[in-house]
Amino acid sequence: MENLKIKGRIWIETGSGLKIGIGRARLLEHIHQLGSISEAAKALKIPYRKAWGIVRDINSNASCEIVTKEAGGKSGGQSQLTDYGKLIVEKFKTAEESFLKFSKETI
Repeated sequence: MENLKIKGRIWIETGSGLKIGIGRARLLEHIHQLGSISEAAKALKIPYRKAWGIVRDINSNASCEIVTKEAGGKSGGQSQLTDYGKLIVEKFKTAEESFLKFSKETI
């Protein structure tokens, strides 16, 4: 009999309509690490406008704010994850790690 592999994608959803998959989780993680939506977009090689649209969608569908943004100026603005945002990213990473471990098993 042929080996069967488990394939799939993980995302988490909330009752408020928030959906976080691998791309959104990576964007949030980069925002947390770099402190900037613009820098996160550059690191992920996506347009700033797209990254900002994703952040706006995430915040509007979450029960509370996930990314906070301070307006720029001479020294530039900054963005950061709220505690809830950090929790969402951590939950996603835990779910993804569990799924990857599970999917490596041959059935």
